Amino acid sequence: MARFLVSGKAELAADVAAALRAEGAEAVEVSDVTTLPEVCAAAGSHAFDGYVQLPAKFTVEGDSAVERVRHYISGGVLARFTAVAAVLPSLVPNARITFVTGALPPEVSTEDEATARRALVRVLGQAARADAPDGLRVDVLSPTSSPKEIALTALGRNSKWEALAAADPDDSYTDWRAEVLGLISAES
Repeated sequence: MARFLVSGKAELAADVAAALRAEGAEAVEVSDVTTLPEVCAAAGSHAFDGYVQLPAKFTVEGDSAVERVRHYISGGVLARFTAVAAVLPSLVPNARITFVTGALPPEVSTEDEATARRALVRVLGQAARADAPDGLRVDVLSPTSSPKEIALTALGRNSKWEALAAADPDDSYTDWRAEVLGLISAES
């Protein structure tokens, strides 16, 4: 039975974990990403077939749009890097990481900010592939993805995302970036 680690907002993590279980997988839920190092240490190496990183509970702070976006990027998006670093040793070879991006409140969200946030998550995915066990597959989904879509993607059964997930790990970063940016244009 495939075993997945799911982190993020408690209610969303529970929904995605339930969708994974409905598809015959086991799911370990973590709502506080700061506990991921302990959870992964307790699970041991090669404990998970995949990791689903959902948006975490995060309060945007700041008196201006610039400060709110800076706070969100530094405390939200960049915190994903620390979480992935903790999880990588617990993944099996040929594992899959499925990222689900979050969203800023409408008053500070812009198309440029959303594009930059997706790009940072994709860069994180590329870095994870460089550090991970052989064959790591990476998917990036939008915050509008349903728990079932997320679960199917994590399980490798969502054909909509297979092109990104199957990217050759030996591709250069430049080739990967061009491919990803092409996908971003197609998604918009």
